[in-house]
Order: sequence, then structure tokens, then C-alpha cells
Amino acid sequence: MQSTGGNGPGGAAGPVWHRFFGLWGAFLLAGVLFLLLACGLASPASGARHTPPPSGPLPAQGAENAGPDFPRLGMWWPDPWEQPLTDIARYDWVILGDWAEKFITPLKQINPDILLLNSTNACELGYNPDPGAEPWENAEVRAVPPEWFLTQVGTVLVSDVDTTTTLFRVAEVTVTDGTEVYDLFVVSDTALIDGEIVFVEDVDPVARTLTVRRGYVRPAAAHLSGTRIAALISFWPRSWVMNLSTMCPTATISPAIGPETWADYNARVAVDLLANPLWDGLLIDRSDPDQSWLIGNSTARTIDPDRSNTLITDYAEFDAAWNAGLRHYEETIRNAVGPDRILFVNWGMPNYDLLNGNNFEGFPSEEYTLDEWRRMVFGPTPNGSYFDWVERALHPNLTMIETYEDDGGPDPTGSGEYDNPCDDPGFVPNYRKMRFGLATALLNDGYFSYEINTNGHGSLCLLWFDEYDNAGQGRGYLGQPLGPAVRAIPALTTPNEVEGGDFETPDDLTRWELWADVDEGYSATVSLDPTTSASGTASARVEVVRSQGTDWQVEFSFAPVEVVSGTEYTLSFWAKADRGREASAFLQQNRSPWEMYLWFGPVPLTTTWRFYEVAGVATGTDPVAILHFGLGEVTGTVWLDGVRLQVGNRDVWRRDYLGGVVLVNGTSTTQTIPLGGIFRRISGTQVPEVNDGGVVTSVVLPPRDGLILLREFSVKVRLPLILVE
Repeated sequence: MQSTGGNGPGGAAGPVWHRFFGLWGAFLLAGVLFLLLACGLASPASGARHTPPPSGPLPAQGAENAGPDFPRLGMWWPDPWEQPLTDIARYDWVILGDWAEKFITPLKQINPDILLLNSTNACELGYNPDPGAEPWENAEVRAVPPEWFLTQVGTVLVSDVDTTTTLFRVAEVTVTDGTEVYDLFVVSDTALIDGEIVFVEDVDPVARTLTVRRGYVRPAAAHLSGTRIAALISFWPRSWVMNLSTMCPTATISPAIGPETWADYNARVAVDLLANPLWDGLLIDRSDPDQSWLIGNSTARTIDPDRSNTLITDYAEFDAAWNAGLRHYEETIRNAVGPDRILFVNWGMPNYDLLNGNNFEGFPSEEYTLDEWRRMVFGPTPNGSYFDWVERALHPNLTMIETYEDDGGPDPTGSGEYDNPCDDPGFVPNYRKMRFGLATALLNDGYFSYEINTNGHGSLCLLWFDEYDNAGQGRGYLGQPLGPAVRAIPALTTPNEVEGGDFETPDDLTRWELWADVDEGYSATVSLDPTTSASGTASARVEVVRSQGTDWQVEFSFAPVEVVSGTEYTLSFWAKADRGREASAFLQQNRSPWEMYLWFGPVPLTTTWRFYEVAGVATGTDPVAILHFGLGEVTGTVWLDGVRLQVGNRDVWRRDYLGGVVLVNGTSTTQTIPLGGIFRRISGTQVPEVNDGGVVTSVVLPPRDGLILLREFSVKVRLPLILVE
């Protein structure tokens, strides 16, 4: 005789099992499935798992997942001199710096699995202007050739100056594009003149003079009439932006190397930082693209990348040159260090083939709207969403959401002094904000960090939360994910605000209007297409015949639509195109001044039917607004079907793990979420009203909040012993 038992048939008993299964087996399986559902081991609430995300189906996860169990945690720049190494070693990876090299071995002895990164900066050089600064503090910024500094539009001296002159006579103090006047210099600017840097103490626009402090960080020198002088650009206090673009002039810092650009030199510096093989990789800070954003966001009023003293108003060429230089810089480092070292970036350009992930710094902040949150998490965004980076970057992939207690910027004085709230014995962190950030990270396979501020990071204090280790029960308590994130609440039942969006009949199509800006070179046609549909028997086919590159200049629209300010709306539809492209969707005033009420953003279309569901909060009230699909960016064909605009928002998300479930409320209203099973809250001490250890089958989750629940039971099914001959 042979016997089978445990979790199912095995070996030679398998075929006999099927003969004895019969009705008993059917009842047994039904019972097992019931237990799985009751304990939350099967699918979540009905219908949720089958609803695609905003930009189509999410990638399946789990089978190819590698790396530590969840939650996964990282930390920027702790202070190993002041903070216990055992606290630092609790994280999965940590950013340090060359100054902390001696702590690599002790940390890895505590946690052999920890990844430790050295750190550098793609485009900034720091300095210390204090007279008592140590020589090493300004050594590099004194040594680099002046050609590598990124400057604003400048002018020239109109008289010679010696090493002590403090009044500079210049040709111009402003520049204009014919509409707006830009100051070339303002008080507290630092300005480059040949190899010297001066500090601007006063500007006289009538006399066209600058009163300056000489020899600021770099030594004073004599300069002839006609010498160029231009304000430098500083984003971070006590640092200057260097010209990473391909427009950067070449210069020689090492005779052995010869002429090179800042990108070439800085890549060599980065490679040297990984000379110690104990470093697992490198953080490349300030590796974001399109640096024209510096204008108006820092000390920059203009940018003069080729040092021609000529104002440019279209920075597209500069941005492209910057991005090419950034790509060259990262590629040079990757080629030098090989495929196995980690290169991690901060708000980086999506060079997925070169990089091991991206840091979403200061996200989500209080300033992010919920539709911005959704796009940053799920996409599309120009530089890659959180989901994009987790899916596409190299492994090991350290993509992380880094949320701050304090969303403010750096210390404007650059002194490094900061009123650290952790120093207050009564300090209470923003637990809701932490939960929202952590739960957002747990919607995919990335890491999370909660820090006080960008001006100090982990050195200010290493905050630790009940959600990190199940209130002291141990790291990795969630285990691995059971699948991708899904919507956690059922489909909306509110009325459809548009008509004819199923495009089943000619009458449906006549309710919509197609407009093309013929005077500007656009043309398009629309027809009912009975040969393809996502639902029903037909769809709307829009053929863009001529385009000049702007989406809104071909619009497929429905009006009137009533919209109420402050109300959340969801636009859902099916779409496809004859090639990969984007379409935009928005709702606005149907008359001048064409006020925008809802911007649903661009959506990426593919050549197969995909379902899209995007939401936003109306910014105005209008009983006769108009809904547009902007299709004019490129020529070609777009098909639309099943268009619905409804009051409500389903940006409530769930991801199931072996050890629990994660919930995120990305809407502006409190949501009741059915769980489809029995779960237990964490039994914590920090926020007992949230983590009270209670058993739940549904939860009420406030807006902009997240929650981790534990599985109440671990079901082990033992099948009956069956004897066979």
C-alpha cells in the first residue's frame, strides 16, 4: 500500500487521488477556498484586482522579485560618530561619504547584508567663505579651471582694475529681450572674472558700477578693460553650479590628462571614490536633467552656457546639451566601475540602462496635489515615475521614496545650523505623513526613508517607527509581495457626466465635436469605426491628418459638463493608437479666458486597447464646461471608447504581502475600505489610535494616509489520509 497526506497528492499516489476525489474533494476545495478568503490569503474585495491602474495594467511582481523582505528601508548620511552603529545597521542600505570610510567594516560586521554607498555630486562644488576655513575645504573649488563654472549672462569691464580695486566699472548691468529686463548682478551675487571670484556688495545701475569684495574663495588678480565678468549660479547654499553640459569649454587641470570638460573630470573623481572595493556603490546627487529650471528657482536670472554674454529666451538647446552631458558623465562612470557597482541617483534622468535606481526626495510633500502624487507614483512623468524606476532600472534596484518631516529647503545661510526638532524632548513626528510615504513605497518594490529635512538628513536623527519592524517584532515582517498593487474600492456608481461616450451609433458620435486649428496647419477627421471596440460594437476613430506638434490644437470634445469647485472627478476610458504616442485630457471653460478646471494629464497610448482611469480635483465651478481630448501632437489614428466622467476618486490602493496588506488613500476624502478577510492592526506604542492591535475586516482611512495590517491567521491545510491499493 501507498498513502498520501499533507498538502496534496504526491509521487505514485497522484493518479489514484483523482479516482477517489469525487464529491468529497469538491467540498474540501470549497472549504479551503473559504478559509483562504476569510484569512485574506486570496483575492481582495470583489472586482478590485481586475481594475487596471491609470496608465494600464501594472506589472506582475513576486516571481522575479529579489532582495530583502519588506518594508525595505534606506538612509541618507547618518552620523556614525554620534549615532550608534547598531541603529545605522538596521537599514538595508545607507549613504555615507568618503569621510566615513572607516565605518564600512564595523557596519558590515553588524549587518553583513547592508549596502553602503559613497557619495558625490554631478554638478556642484561646495566652498567655505569663512576666513578661518581649513585649506582642504576650498582646495577643489580653487583648483578647477574657471571655464567649468556655469555662469549667467555677463558683461565686460570698461577700465582696468588691480588686485585691490573694489569699484568695477562695467559696460552693462541689465540685459533685455525687448519685453523683460534682467539684472546681470544683484547684491550678494558672486561673480567670476577670469580666475577670480568676487562678492557683489552694491550695484549702481546709473553709474554702471559694482562694489565688490575681492578674492572671494579664489584669489584676487589684476584684470584688463574688456575682461568678461558674470554672476555665478548657486542652487544650494555655499556651492556653485558647474557646467555639466556638452557646451562646457575644455580646460586642463592635469597635464597628464590634457584638455577635458567638467563632466570628464568629475567622472574621474567619482570613479576614484570607489577605489575601495568595500564600497558597494555611489550616490550621484544633483543628477536631475533640464537645468533651465534653475532660472527663478535659485540665484539664476539667466543662463549663458557658451559665455557669449547673449541673452537666450529658449533654453531647449541648453537643456538638451545638459542632458547629453549628464548621460556622458554617468556612462563614463559606469564604463569605468563595471556592471556590478551600484550607481544611485537623486531625481535622476531616466538612464535606466546605467543606473541602479532613483531617489524621490521630499516626496510626498504637503505641497504635492493628489493628482501630482498619482502621476509621480504611477506615471506618466517626463523623467520616470516611481513605478517606472522600480521596473526598469538595473538590479540591485535601490529606488526609494524619501519623505521629510520638514519640507523646507536648505539653510539659506549655508552655515549648517538648523533648529532640529529631534532635539526637543516633546517632539512628535508627523506619523500620518510617514505612513502615507511608507505605504506609497510599498505599492511597489522600492525602499523608504523618513528624515527630518534635506539640510542634514539622517545626521539630524534616525527616526524609527512601529511600522518599520512590527513594533519591535522584527524587520521584514511583511515578507514578499503576493502580487501587484490594485485598487481597493469598487467601481464608481455616480452618474456619467458625458453622453454618447460608448460610440455605438451615429447619434452617439454627433454628441461630440472634433476641432482642428486649420489656420495653424492642423487637420483631422472623426468617424464611427465598427471594426474595433473595447466595449460594445464600435468606437470613435480620430484621424489626425496634419500636425504642428501641439496636442490641444486638435480636440475631440464633449459639452456641456457641469463641474463644481473642490469636487473630485474621475475620467475613465478605453483607448489605443496606430503607434505609441500620448494623448491629453482636460476640462475647461468653454469661452474666453478658457480657465482650466481639471487637468488629467498626458496618457501614453499603445497599439492595443487599454483602460485608463485618472482623477483630479476641480479648481472652478461652471455649469457649461467642456471636456477635451487633446490629440494634435502627432499625426496618426486614435480610437476612443467607453468614455465616462464621474464624481468620485478611486485612488485607493492595496498591495498584499505574505505577512499582511498595505493600504493607501490617495484621495481627498475619508474612505471605508473592505478587506475581504480578517486582519490585525499592528500592536504599537507610538500611535495607539491607529496601531491598537485590533482585529478588522474593514478600515476607515483618512485622505493622504496609509496603513499596514497583519494577516490574522496562517492557514495550513492538511488533506485527509487516503489509502489506496
